[in-house]
Amino acid sequence: MSIVPAAAARLARLGYALLAVAALAAPAAAATMQDGAKAYKPYIVERIGAAIAGAKELQAAVKAGDVKAAQAAWIKSRKGWEAMEPVTASYFGDLDKLIDAWPDGKTGYHAIEAVLFSANKTEGLEQPIADMLANMDKFEQRVKAPKFAFTPQKLLEGTANLAYEVGEEKSGGGESPYAATSIVDMQENVAGIEHAWNTVFADTLKKKDAKLAGLIDERTQNLKKLVGVADIKSMDARKVHLAGEELAALMLTAAPKLGLKPFKVGDEGEEKKKD
Repeated sequence: MSIVPAAAARLARLGYALLAVAALAAPAAAATMQDGAKAYKPYIVERIGAAIAGAKELQAAVKAGDVKAAQAAWIKSRKGWEAMEPVTASYFGDLDKLIDAWPDGKTGYHAIEAVLFSANKTEGLEQPIADMLANMDKFEQRVKAPKFAFTPQKLLEGTANLAYEVGEEKSGGGESPYAATSIVDMQENVAGIEHAWNTVFADTLKKKDAKLAGLIDERTQNLKKLVGVADIKSMDARKVHLAGEELAALMLTAAPKLGLKPFKVGDEGEEKKKD
C-alpha cells in the first residue's frame, strides 16, 4: 500500500521541521565542537528549505506574469540562501557557482535579478528559475543525506571567510544592485556567521580563552549593528570593511586555540574570481 511510504515521508518532513525550529532558537551549549557541528546541520536544512519555498513562489509568480509578486518572492528566497554562506562555497561549491555566481552570474539568482528588477519583466525567466530550483534540490538532497556531516575545521574556515568577504567585498554594497537588497544580503550573512559561531565554537573557546571568546562575540555584535540599517546609504562602508576583516582575523587567531589547523581567508574569493 502507498500509505506507508507517504506517511514515512510526512514524518521525515515533520522531523526536519522540528529540528529546524530547534536550530533557529538560541543555540544550546555544545559539549564539544563535534556536537555543535551536528546541531548546526538542521539550521542549513531549514534555510535551504526556505530558499526553495521562495523560489517556488517566484516560479509561480513568473508563470502568472506578476512582476511585483515575483520580485517579492526572489527577495524571500534570497534571504533563505544568504544565511547559509558559511557553507555554500566550502561544501557545495559546484552548486554555489550555479545558484549564486557573482558579480557576472549567468545563471541563478543574479541572472534572474537582472531581468526581474532591472528590465522589470518576467519574460524568459521560466527556464533559469527551473534550473536554479533543480540545483537547490540537489543541495537539499546532499545536506539531508544521513551520512552528510559538517566538520569544525571547514565550518570555521567558511565562517571566517564570510566575515572577511562581508568586510572586503560586500561592504561596497554591490552584491544585489538591481534588487537594491545588498544590505539584506549582508544582514543575513552576519546572522549566519553569528549562528555558526555560537552553535559550534563559542562554548569551547570560552573554556580555552575567555578573553578571545569575548572579543569575537563583541566584534560580531558590532558588525551586526553596523549592517543593521535600513539601506546601503545609511551604512558606514569603511567601518563595515574594518569590522568584517577584524572579525575574520580574530577567528584565525582562535583556530589553534580550538585545536584546529591554521588557514587563510580570502582564498575562496580568489577562486571565485578565477572561475
